[in-house]
Amino acid sequence: MGYVKTPAEIAAIEELLSKGQFTIENLAIEFETTREFARHVLAPCFELADQPTGFVSVNRWQSALCGEFQGGIVGLNCKYKGQDGYTMLTLFIDNDMPVSIGREMWGEGKKRGFSELYVDGANAYGYTERNGTRLIQIEAEFGPEMGPQKVQNRDFELKAQPHTTGRGLQNNVVLSNFLTDEQYSSYREGTGTLKLQGTPWDPLDTVPVVSVGKAYLMSGQANWVVDSWDELPDPAAYVPYIYGQKYDDFTLFPQPKRFRAKK
Repeated sequence: MGYVKTPAEIAAIEELLSKGQFTIENLAIEFETTREFARHVLAPCFELADQPTGFVSVNRWQSALCGEFQGGIVGLNCKYKGQDGYTMLTLFIDNDMPVSIGREMWGEGKKRGFSELYVDGANAYGYTERNGTRLIQIEAEFGPEMGPQKVQNRDFELKAQPHTTGRGLQNNVVLSNFLTDEQYSSYREGTGTLKLQGTPWDPLDTVPVVSVGKAYLMSGQANWVVDSWDELPDPAAYVPYIYGQKYDDFTLFPQPKRFRAKK
């Protein structure tokens, strides 16, 4: 143990990182948006899903690789090379190593945020807040336990790094194609409400919610494995999406007076 890892320590670390194993308790709700919004925010490599739908979730995780954390996610359904899946428009996590691994290895746009999930019998409430604003709120009521369920999906994430000079991207954008294998020991469906609020840093209030669909309350194990990955051409075409979805707007932060542009 120390600041320089041995070959054995590196092998153990890489074994954990390659598997993506988690336990999860998840409160989620489906929503419908507009085709215009979906096309506007989906990067050029993505095709629209058959319907302009997505999901919002608040969740608790314990991982085999980066510890415990809670999170909030806004995802949009889409297609990549004809495969159905989704991409995460934004997500908030409350611990540093899950943020680092998600951003640096997989390309997720994780930001630090605080989430809580409360379950009381057939009722559940979850929220995510950041910078003093409660961005996500889900409240739902559920029917009876539906027994063990297995759910597979695909999550498409764009991995990109700003250039060391601060202008453009360092390399081509990499698309991580995850196969998610979720095995739930508890699974319930119900109805609920969704409230999104926004700030200049996290403009969730710009997401048009036309309607909400089913709500879900699930707990069990989730395995996330990068099934394949592609380098995408034309990195400049992705810059608006990378800075819009994976970073705060750096121009919004207060500046020392000496650096402010003179008007």
